[in-house]
Amino acid sequence: MNLKRFIKPGLIIVGCALLIISASYAFPLNNTGDIKEFSVTNHYDTHTMDKLLASDLKQTSSLFIQQMNQQLELWADSGHITQENLEQELKEHSHITGFAHIDGDQTLIRRGFVHTPDYSRLTKSQGDHLYSSPYEIGQKQYMLLGKKLADGTTVIGEIDLTFVQTFVKDIASVADAGGNFFASGSNPKVQWKTIDDVPQDHHIETVSELGWKIVVHSEEQKLTSLSDHFHKSRAVVKLKEKDIADAFFRENPDLTIIEDNCPFYLVEKENIETEQLLDDLQHSRYLSYVEPDYRLSKQDAIPNDEFFEPYQWNLKQLDLEKAWTQADGADVTIAIIDTGIDTNHLELNGKSDQGFNAIDDSDDVSDAHGHGTHVSGIAAAITDNVDGIAGVSWNSRILPVKALDDNGEGSSYAVSKGIYWAVDNGADVINMSLGDYHDSKILYDAIRYAYEKDVVIVTASGNENVGDPMYPAAYPEVLTVAALDKSKDRAFYSNYGDHVDVSAPGTSIPSLFLDNQYVVMSGTSMASPHVAGLAALIRSVNPELSNDDVYGIIRDTATDLGAPGKDDYYGYGEINAQRALELAMP
Repeated sequence: MNLKRFIKPGLIIVGCALLIISASYAFPLNNTGDIKEFSVTNHYDTHTMDKLLASDLKQTSSLFIQQMNQQLELWADSGHITQENLEQELKEHSHITGFAHIDGDQTLIRRGFVHTPDYSRLTKSQGDHLYSSPYEIGQKQYMLLGKKLADGTTVIGEIDLTFVQTFVKDIASVADAGGNFFASGSNPKVQWKTIDDVPQDHHIETVSELGWKIVVHSEEQKLTSLSDHFHKSRAVVKLKEKDIADAFFRENPDLTIIEDNCPFYLVEKENIETEQLLDDLQHSRYLSYVEPDYRLSKQDAIPNDEFFEPYQWNLKQLDLEKAWTQADGADVTIAIIDTGIDTNHLELNGKSDQGFNAIDDSDDVSDAHGHGTHVSGIAAAITDNVDGIAGVSWNSRILPVKALDDNGEGSSYAVSKGIYWAVDNGADVINMSLGDYHDSKILYDAIRYAYEKDVVIVTASGNENVGDPMYPAAYPEVLTVAALDKSKDRAFYSNYGDHVDVSAPGTSIPSLFLDNQYVVMSGTSMASPHVAGLAALIRSVNPELSNDDVYGIIRDTATDLGAPGKDDYYGYGEINAQRALELAMP
């Protein structure tokens, strides 16, 4: 999960990061290859963003603890604690290092543990749940949780707090109930020892289960240069005809072919600025166009899933409990073009088709970032399986396309290649929680290809609270989604404009993360897969509908918000799953 407050200059995330960026962005202006600059500056304050990030981190910490507590509860209620079920739980959850069932000083069962556990650390309690403070062994931090059983025995689990340190990264610090910081970033300016060291202007959230204090700390915003918005010394070219490639490259012998997807090529020329390369190629009689390789970034019955009832307000708000009595998304494939997915996650295992890595042309779609896994869970996590969360279109297949790298960054060329591949390999719906402010010709060619092949394309509007068009969100062939909060108000970060079609929940959304974890994220990245999931439900209940039909149904059945009728902030309103499926019925 990329929760850094700022990233490399020129990259705008459409996702959980919700970054504050003020910079110039480049577009190809015309066939002369000239570059036009304009400025995009967000319109929300740092304090508001810090408050949201702290709230998301607080809820993620609660999910992390509740996942363990609920397992202890299940064993306590059943009274059935065996070596086999302890070992199974350890196998499924890498952050759990050991379990024990004890009766006073006597150990009845013990499994796991990389060191001898000290049960006397369980000095804190909340009801019949026991907790320890975080403790360090061998430069790693751990924590014990326990649950008292009716027969007087206690079941205990130990968790590795590396996950907590990983997801807060450099944007936040976490103090235990005693006020001592045990997780923090590497910034020397925020190496506080206790909560008393925190400046008064920093926002603090408390994790009620543990008394932990989470403090978000922002960095100063940085301006970026024009060249930061595309890959240096590279260009994307499209030939007028496929059979003239040899002639073009004979005329330009200094070009190195990085990618060959004739008539599209990604080329490079050493020791030259991108602007000069574009200028050199712009008048070639062989080319339809030349442009930079732009940088894009990540921006029923009640289910028995453990986090549905207490945490998934977003699905209940969309009337999905009723909608699931009519459709579950079966026989529909949703392509997630993103950072890849964790195919081994309990909520995704066995439901994803073999995917494509558009970065290196392999089938390795492993997600080392977490954004794509989170997005996939919202759209289609396994539902009614006791564990974790419910997904919108839970019986749909997922087609993972890795077009963003492990930092959540990619290029217009790779994303376009991923779109072509997804269409040619069975995608009925495509979700793209990514984008930037560049009107790329190769990206639009790919969008047009998907649209003409009757694929539903859903995109996020962006997270800078601006009306400037983001791409691919601004293309007319896609369904563009803005984000809402729990009050059905437009999220303060959500981009707006006449290209916004509908709105969906995007603030504080729980979903999947790497290694069978769950985290809470905010952003239009989270809103978009709600709509992609709804599109899959619609196509499952009536496969004869065209992509335009699906677009129309989603727009026409949305619950109007904001000014009457369609407006720039909510589009046609918040999606309504029940009404959409009623209208879609054949």
